[in-house]
Amino acid sequence: MSLWKYKYFLDVVELKSFTKAGARNYVTQTAVSQQIASLEKMAGGMLLERGNGEICLTELGEIVYEYAREMVQTHERMLHEIESYKESSVVRIGIDSSINKLFWAKMQEMIDAMHSEEEFRFSKLDSYIGSRMLRENTLDIYIGYGLNELEQSDEIGEKPLIHSRIGAYIGPESSIKKQAEFRVKDLENYTRYGTKSYLCSVMNGEKKNPQLFTQGITFVDNVDTMKLKVEFNDGYALADSEYFSFCDGDMLLLPGYDRECVIKAFYRKKRNRKKVRQILEELQNVVK
Repeated sequence: MSLWKYKYFLDVVELKSFTKAGARNYVTQTAVSQQIASLEKMAGGMLLERGNGEICLTELGEIVYEYAREMVQTHERMLHEIESYKESSVVRIGIDSSINKLFWAKMQEMIDAMHSEEEFRFSKLDSYIGSRMLRENTLDIYIGYGLNELEQSDEIGEKPLIHSRIGAYIGPESSIKKQAEFRVKDLENYTRYGTKSYLCSVMNGEKKNPQLFTQGITFVDNVDTMKLKVEFNDGYALADSEYFSFCDGDMLLLPGYDRECVIKAFYRKKRNRKKVRQILEELQNVVK
């Protein structure tokens, strides 16, 4: 409020009117008068003379005016620099480490077409770390299948990017049949592996397809361990059939099983809003 006192004072001097100063600042003439009266009380004397229908500075008012103008200008420069920093600063993007090179190629396509490498800082993260970094405001956007360790508050927004069918990931030496007539029931006698750090492996509403899950789920600590368990223990994992990253093994689509997973962009609504919104729109367009 102290700064507003000086702002009202400067506007009254410039506009030579309490009414116009109030209109400029969307307050009443009374509010302006009260703030200037408070400023005069602080200064210990009259700052304005109101004789002959004109508003003029007193000698004391001239002293206050010069410093008030300097303070308000400094404040406005600070706000301008803050805004410039927000608009031009690096956008920090974390991408789920289980997302494959095809998605990264689409990200690069967007950057090559519309931006420079210097505008971004990328990291491969799991959902635990991505959630924490969003919460701590050390990340602007996290791209993945969901958030862990974070109750999604009003500060975090989300934008769906890609819908993909879920498939069964199996190892290169798996005894699971891979022939053309592969059926869902072929998974019944195999262990299903999942990880809470790869949220596609933990899905709601699984009771609708009990034939897939008679063996339950063996949870492991991370995606890399899940891949190893699948490959060396003759099991399978449900995963994004298009963007799940793996080197060996096969991804089998399940006839009659049309469940999807969604890659989403999670972002802090109040951080670099204009730039982040622009990046999200461009990214959604390029991955379609």
